[in-house]
Amino acid sequence: MIETRKTATGKTYYLVRVKSGRQQVATRAFDTKREAETWERTQKHLLETGRPLPPKASFKLRDLVAMFLEARKDGNPHTIDTDRNNLAALPKALLARPLASIQSDDIRSHLLSELHKGKMPSTVARAKTTLSALFTFAFEKGQLHQPHPVRTMKKIPELSTAAQRAVSPKDIPTSRRLAAEISAIRAKRPDIADVFEFMSLTGVRWGELRAVRVNWLSELPLPQLIVDRSHSDRYDEKDPKSWRGNRPVPLSPRALAIFRQYASGKEPHEYLFTNKQGGQLQVGIVRKFPLSFQRHALRHFAASTWLRLGTPVHEVAEYLGDEPRTVLAVYAHILGEDQRRAHMQRLAMSERTAEE
Repeated sequence: MIETRKTATGKTYYLVRVKSGRQQVATRAFDTKREAETWERTQKHLLETGRPLPPKASFKLRDLVAMFLEARKDGNPHTIDTDRNNLAALPKALLARPLASIQSDDIRSHLLSELHKGKMPSTVARAKTTLSALFTFAFEKGQLHQPHPVRTMKKIPELSTAAQRAVSPKDIPTSRRLAAEISAIRAKRPDIADVFEFMSLTGVRWGELRAVRVNWLSELPLPQLIVDRSHSDRYDEKDPKSWRGNRPVPLSPRALAIFRQYASGKEPHEYLFTNKQGGQLQVGIVRKFPLSFQRHALRHFAASTWLRLGTPVHEVAEYLGDEPRTVLAVYAHILGEDQRRAHMQRLAMSERTAEE
């Protein structure tokens, strides 16, 4: 109920009392009757449904995005940047629409368009995660009154876990192609060529390579790189993205030679790979010497090489800092090659036996 009252100075105000049965649950005073009526209506709706009133049509998707980013501004810097980039990719026309009008088909169309632009399934899947968090935030704030647009969305096969992880053979350079590209870069910047070659021999991620110190080398009982930290550009150094810390990566003779070359004359705590001024490598430097494939493919090259040599899956997983099931999903075609090769060998042997 709304009561009209006056202050001691004679000013009119409106006192709202909201009751649940006979119990008063909320009260508030307003200067105008319109404000009082709006607040009363909102409180009654909240009592009856447990949910706030739907946002007005003037509340756009872009308003929700702004609220979401503001609420998360003190979170993990890398996550914040990823979410910001993913939300910046939303079409302007979609951002200008009322939040209440956004449906699952709108989100699905956006994600499909990102795939059609050539973005990796894993990248689009991360965008989907950002959008899911956005609408979950809206629900928690009482802004979402339609079904969750991401959770109710028809599945996109390309974004399945298996599809994200699987690596196509065309995404992994051949030994000849890799050697040719590294040789071409070596003619311009030998140090950058060595960085790429080292990554292809060890499977380390870019952030891990930047963080490698001279004292990461363990030579007993065999030469190994002990991956202890990761340092992505523009972010703080942290533990490696790994299922266990301090993971050992056996070094081939060539990888060991590169390590010793760059460790020569440096203190144990110093970075192994540095720029010409002796500072930590920046991604901008290596981008000046692009490969014809993604830099991350150097990691795939290392893993596929180990698997083709017959290294057990669980060992490859340990060297990469991944779970064995991840290795099985990502490099299924490599393992399939071995199975088919073994099958052909068995067939040939059976034919020779039959002839004898």
